[in-house]
Amino acid sequence: MNLILFFRSKGLIGFLAVFGLVLGGIWISSVQAEETTPVTRKGTYSTQHGGSGTFQQTVNKQRGSRTGQTTWQNANGGQGVHNSNNTYNAQSGTGTHQANTTYANGQSTSSQGTWQRTSPGNGTYKGTFTQRNGQVDQVNETVQKESNGSYQVDSSVTNPNGKTVTNDKTITPTSNGYTTQGTATGPNGKSTTYDNNTVFTKNANGTYSRNMTGSATGPNGNTSTYNDGATYTQNADGSYTRNAGGTVTGPNGQSQNFGNTETYTQTPSPDSGW
Repeated sequence: MNLILFFRSKGLIGFLAVFGLVLGGIWISSVQAEETTPVTRKGTYSTQHGGSGTFQQTVNKQRGSRTGQTTWQNANGGQGVHNSNNTYNAQSGTGTHQANTTYANGQSTSSQGTWQRTSPGNGTYKGTFTQRNGQVDQVNETVQKESNGSYQVDSSVTNPNGKTVTNDKTITPTSNGYTTQGTATGPNGKSTTYDNNTVFTKNANGTYSRNMTGSATGPNGNTSTYNDGATYTQNADGSYTRNAGGTVTGPNGQSQNFGNTETYTQTPSPDSGW
């Protein structure tokens, strides 16, 4: 099985990304931020596969903590909620993570763990991830800053039967984003290597765009390519529209598109200094 699809199917891509980006202090700096006015976004969404609904998101940042809640309701009346709470103590170099998601079908996932700085730029994360079926996986990650400014991030997820999936990557900051090269290895020892480049572009109106392109080569030597991006636009009525999506093209040349569109109001607005 393609390991990138494995992480996506287990809901672990976004989860591991949170701690993969601890590397540059992105997560740490966000929870160390000075106290700010809570930011609220609310609006509508639609997907390329015909789904639609409404959502509301609130993020509250204070020095040493960042909490958030997102709720949504789909066109069929199904509701979901995601809560998160991250803390970090700069003096002790310790942090905590808690998050849980309840989906429209009543199933839920959750994650929790602790972060420990071992030296400037380096640290470890240990925690758990509870899947929709109740299975609890052990999650471990180490982050090491290299002399050239890049970060080595080694992650592992181990299920109750002792089977482990690893994801080891090098993330290198660039002038307008970062590059990632890594290897994901399944419990059978087979590996997928991947290489991607992410670019951020700030627009004249204070909004921004993100674009990521890359490729992944499976254990059989076949290569797939992918792109994933998002563009933010301010509308005449003061609202914002976020168009996100991408394409995965397999070794056989067949492609699959994914993505969604959100239109929302935000207080305070993105260009208000938040």
